[in-house]
Amino acid sequence: MYIKSAIIIAFAAAVAFIGTGTDVLAAKVRREANFTVRIENISNADGYETAGGAKYPFALSPGFFILDTKKSGLFTAGKMASSELEAQAEDGNPEIFSKHWLTRVGSLNIGVFNKPESSTMPAPILPGQAYQFTFKAKEGMRLNLIAMFGQSNDLFYAPETAFDLFDKNGNPFTGDVTESFILWDAGTEVNQAPGVGDEQAPRQKAPNTGKAENGRVGKVADGFVYPNTKDVLRITIMAK
Repeated sequence: MYIKSAIIIAFAAAVAFIGTGTDVLAAKVRREANFTVRIENISNADGYETAGGAKYPFALSPGFFILDTKKSGLFTAGKMASSELEAQAEDGNPEIFSKHWLTRVGSLNIGVFNKPESSTMPAPILPGQAYQFTFKAKEGMRLNLIAMFGQSNDLFYAPETAFDLFDKNGNPFTGDVTESFILWDAGTEVNQAPGVGDEQAPRQKAPNTGKAENGRVGKVADGFVYPNTKDVLRITIMAK
């Protein structure tokens, strides 16, 4: 009887162990989903009035996105801008960001959006145009992205923190995230009135040629008038 009881106890323990192991393995399985991000320029086709009564069309530059399990910051408010941020904010050039992050998170977790829909050439998006890109992400990953306010010296749009792509129950996110985007000042170049400055990307003689400001990254507060983000951009994330 003792031997039989011992065998039964051992068998029960083994079954319990196997069950526990299965639960652990199941807990480690992370859900995966395909996402599409669409960035639309919904600004007024007639443009926006600037200093002197002139009008300029709103334009958004090519940009950069990153996926990570951390809240990967592309900049730190209150600190001086990195060379990667300077290139993006002053010239709408996301390639420096791409090279910087390539060795840290790998090519599958970063990307550049630079071709308007129905175009094969890199360019800013003007009123009525859009960027769209897709990626696959696993539960726990976050999305961060950045693009330049094209008619400026060094202003850019980005969220304060990266977006969670899945909720606490593992459901992939779908929705409009426009309100999370803020207009920032990189603090690298002295600001001119939007749409008319001769050292701004559309009018400067060459990249990185504006007057250095040696400031710090922060929300734009230079006294000039800028359109509300929700009036010029619509940014949506769609999961499949």
